[in-house]
Amino acid sequence: MRDTVAPAIRHYHELIARNLSSAQDQLDELRSLQRERQCCFGGRPLAHCLRPSFLTEREYAEVQDAVYLIRQAILQIASTFFGDEDLLRDRLGMAEWEIELASLPTNVLRLSANSRLDAFLTEDSFQFVELNGESPAGIAYSHRLAELFRELPVFRKFTDRYPVRFASPLEHTIQSFLRVYHEEFGGDETHPTVAIVDRIKEVPTTDEFALLKEYLERRGHTCVVVDPRELDCTDGWIYADGERIDLLYRRLLMDEFQEIRDECEAYLEGYRRQKTCYLNTFRAKLVHKKAIFSFLTDESFTRVLSAPQQEAIRRHIPWTRRLRPQTTSFRGLNIDLLEFVRSNRRYFTIKPNDEYGGAGVTLGFEASQSDWETAIEQGVETGAVVQETVNIHREPFLMPTDDGWDEVPAIIDLDPYVNGPLVGGCLSRISATNLANVTKGGGTLPTFILRNTYSNDTPFQ
Repeated sequence: MRDTVAPAIRHYHELIARNLSSAQDQLDELRSLQRERQCCFGGRPLAHCLRPSFLTEREYAEVQDAVYLIRQAILQIASTFFGDEDLLRDRLGMAEWEIELASLPTNVLRLSANSRLDAFLTEDSFQFVELNGESPAGIAYSHRLAELFRELPVFRKFTDRYPVRFASPLEHTIQSFLRVYHEEFGGDETHPTVAIVDRIKEVPTTDEFALLKEYLERRGHTCVVVDPRELDCTDGWIYADGERIDLLYRRLLMDEFQEIRDECEAYLEGYRRQKTCYLNTFRAKLVHKKAIFSFLTDESFTRVLSAPQQEAIRRHIPWTRRLRPQTTSFRGLNIDLLEFVRSNRRYFTIKPNDEYGGAGVTLGFEASQSDWETAIEQGVETGAVVQETVNIHREPFLMPTDDGWDEVPAIIDLDPYVNGPLVGGCLSRISATNLANVTKGGGTLPTFILRNTYSNDTPFQ
C-alpha cells in the first residue's frame, strides 16, 4: 500500500539532508511556532519532526470507502440489537448510569455526529483498533499544524514537485455540527452561539479549545469555553458567561461528568430540556465502547450485514471480544477464550473497554507471561477487551537523534474523522514505541494528500 508514497518520502528526506543546519533551524522554528500559536498538549509541542504524514489520493479513497461500509455496519447492528438493555450490559459493557443517560430523549438522530476511527498502517493496508465515538480530540490541532507546516521552507520546496491538499478535520467537523443542528435538531440560528464544555482547568487540551474558539469567532459565532459546573439553565436554555447557548460542543466525557454529576445540575437539565443542542449526545456512548468491535467480528451479529460490509470488516477490523470466561469462535475454531488468550499472548492485546491515551493497554508480545496472566486477571475483573494484535508498519522519519540526524522507524496512526457518512480528514500520530498516542508522548502530524500520486503510474490531479 505504501509503495506509492515511498518516492515522495525519499524526496522530502533528501531536501532535509541537503542542509542539516537549515533543517535544525526549521525544526527549532516549528517548535517555537507551536508554542506561540497555541498548538501544545499540556504545554508540549505536538510535532517533533519536519516531515508530515502523507497519503495518496487512492489511499484516502480507500479509507473513505472502508469507513463508509464499517459505519453503516455499526448502525445496522445497533438498530437491530441495541434495543436490548441486557445486551448492552453484558456484551457492550455499559453501566446502568450510562444506559440511563443514553436513553434520555434527544432530537438528534445520529449516534455520533463526530467520531474518529483509530487505525494503524500495516504493510499492505490499515486496520482500525478502536472507535472514539464520544468526543474525539485533535481537530483544531491538525488544522493549525497544517498551517505551520505550510510555512516551512522545506515543505514549500517539496510541493514544487509533489502538490498536496489538506482535508481539515476542523472545517469538516464544524460543518457537520451545523448540519446536525439545522437538519436534525431543528435549530434556526444562522450562526448559533457555541459553548465548548470541559473541565478546562484540569485537562491538557486548553490550547485546542482556544484554537476552536478562534476559528468559530472568525466565522461569526459567539463562542464560550466553560466548565460544566459554571453553566446555568434558564427556561430550558443553557447559559454560559451570560450568553444563551444554541450549540454545546461536549468535550466533557461521560465518565468525567459522572465523577462531578452532583455539581452539574444545569448541564444535565439542559440536556433533558433539549433547547440547547448537545453534540455529541449521550447516545454516542453506544458506539464509543471498545467492545463495539466484538459485535463487528462475531457472526452472531454480522449475519445482518451486507457482503461488502462483511468484507470491509474482514480486511480492516481485528478480532475482538470482551475478556471473560466464555466459549467463542476465532478464525473458525471454537475456543475457551481465557485459556486460548493465556496460551497465545504474542498474538493479542488487552485494553480497557472505555479508556483513552493508551491507559491500561497490555501488549502480549511485550509482556512476560506472569505480567500477561496478571493482565488477564485484572481485565476480567474490570470488563476489558482482548483484541488480535495488528502487524504494524513502520515508516522512516528523518529527525535529529543523539548521534545526529538519522532515519528513525516509527509506527503511524491513521485516524480518520467521521462526520456522518463522510471522512473529514485524518489525524496522524507517530511513535518509536508500540503505542502511538499523545498522552504517552507520541508526536502528532498533519496528514497531507499527494495530488499527483494516485497510483504507481497514473497521475491524479
